[in-house]
Amino acid sequence: MGYSTKFSGELRFATEPTAPQLAALNVMFGEDCRDHPEWSAPDLYSIDLELNEDFTGLRWDGMEKTYDLDKLVNVVIDQMRAKWPDFALVGSLQAQGEDVEDRWTLAIGEDGRAHHVDTPATGAIVTCPHCDHRFMLDVASS
Repeated sequence: MGYSTKFSGELRFATEPTAPQLAALNVMFGEDCRDHPEWSAPDLYSIDLELNEDFTGLRWDGMEKTYDLDKLVNVVIDQMRAKWPDFALVGSLQAQGEDVEDRWTLAIGEDGRAHHVDTPATGAIVTCPHCDHRFMLDVASS
């Protein structure tokens, strides 16, 4: 069955990408890392990213089962820098797993790499007595 995490936000290009860079990125999207030993990422799966509408950055492509997106972004960065050493991304993606407490941020750090940053829940977590679904109350707006 698996576990799903949804991502929102965009990672922007630090500088305007060239047509060859956009083409190289587009070839990587959707590819399974296990099919590319030259990427040195044998334990990672599909690169679930796409270009945003105005080609100024990358975003999650909406795939249902996306795992290790921070590591996958680093695969993209490494592959792009191998050909274009000044390739860089800025920004962050917000991650929300199926469990209400499973919240984190994929942030591009000062080192230019993607990092998994824990984002603790801020509201009260309650469980529905009828369906056992867990959700968070926004206590700030009460």
